[in-house]
Amino acid sequence: MTFRIPRLPRIAGTAAGAAALAFCAVHANAASTPVSTPASAATMHVSGGRYGEVAVTKPSVAMRGFTVLFSADKHWSAADQTRADALAQHGALVVGVETERYAQNLAAVKNETCHKLYSDAEALSHQLERQLGSSEYYAPIAIGSGEGALIAQRMLSQAPANTMAGAVSLDPAAKLDARFAPCPADPTLSRGNGLPGFFEQGVTTKDVHAATSGAPRAFAPSVADADKIVALTSNHLRLVTESEEDVSDLPLVELPAAHPTDMLAVVISGDGGWRDLDKTIAEALQKQGISVIGWDALRYFWSERTPEQTSHDLARVLKTYGSRWHAQHIALVGYSFGADVMPFAYNRLPDTLRAKVSYMSLLGFAPDADFQIRVTGWLGMPASDKALQVRPELAKVPPSIVQCVYGAGEKDTLCPALANTGIDVVKTNGDHHFDGDYNALAGKIIAGWKKEIAARE
Repeated sequence: MTFRIPRLPRIAGTAAGAAALAFCAVHANAASTPVSTPASAATMHVSGGRYGEVAVTKPSVAMRGFTVLFSADKHWSAADQTRADALAQHGALVVGVETERYAQNLAAVKNETCHKLYSDAEALSHQLERQLGSSEYYAPIAIGSGEGALIAQRMLSQAPANTMAGAVSLDPAAKLDARFAPCPADPTLSRGNGLPGFFEQGVTTKDVHAATSGAPRAFAPSVADADKIVALTSNHLRLVTESEEDVSDLPLVELPAAHPTDMLAVVISGDGGWRDLDKTIAEALQKQGISVIGWDALRYFWSERTPEQTSHDLARVLKTYGSRWHAQHIALVGYSFGADVMPFAYNRLPDTLRAKVSYMSLLGFAPDADFQIRVTGWLGMPASDKALQVRPELAKVPPSIVQCVYGAGEKDTLCPALANTGIDVVKTNGDHHFDGDYNALAGKIIAGWKKEIAARE
């Protein structure tokens, strides 16, 4: 069974769009030799972009995670399938990758001097989880032993924040094949403290008591590799729970200011998730005394939402953190997908909460709003036939509280049409990522917000 991915003409200027394009575009380079190893009944073979053909093993219980398992040797074997089946029994959807085939396909790419290995896993996680109807989005966990362990390590070490859940390394090899050529992490993007996800490492040793706190976990030679990998991975496979009493069911990131003011910003990310421009801007706001709640749009809008449901959940966030952090002034900030849905959410807030919102900054604002993450969105295609027009919704928002920021190179933006409406329209250099000076952009948001606060007092 092979999933057919339509050929699409252009991509958005985002990391998520680039990853999706990489998935679609590399089939010409992928080896076509099918995986010959017998698989379990729950396994199917699909086309996996630069991985080539992969063996996908469905979880035998409720799905709790998405994993990419690299073959222990050059080719996928019965032993590898045993490892995949063991992970599937714990709720993992497992993508089995032949290490040698992946290396060959990367070597065939002529327009890259290094490779963003995490993007291959991310693009495949988007595609497969959507195709298989997962109601929640799970970021990839990279798993490997031998050389595969090194691939998993490098993927995590180069990934932006919130693109990978983590990595599992068992008995890593001494050296990585030069054909993988992993790029270094992008220094312009914030990645938090340390690695952007969990890292578990195991080693097989005769002295199983040798490991100390913080060292790799030691396993006896008699323990099967499948059991070792499950032991390192299973605690990181998660169950999603929901609660009306609190906000623990929402994909939020808390960024309290070290020296807080009475200002709170809620930042809804673009469809690539909490990882890039939105995360970096939020941290710039935090450094200037503004406490921030980050909202991961990729995870929240993975299943279709309504404007009413989005507003209801926004109200829960504002009530919870407005009280917890003693906020007197609230700003709503949205980037791209997050900007498009923001007016709908604001207009449906209860009157008392809407009155506390003194500013709305819309970054990369488009004419239409989808309420579900779509593959076509990652590839820069027009909105779906379910998309809602944002102009009538924005007209209901007091123009004095709205800021619309766009890049001079952006083509699909509503901001220029809002000139002379009372909305603060801000033009920057660059395209959908503006000029890359996110600290300056945060400064523009704060300046406009403080001006509106002063006008109210």
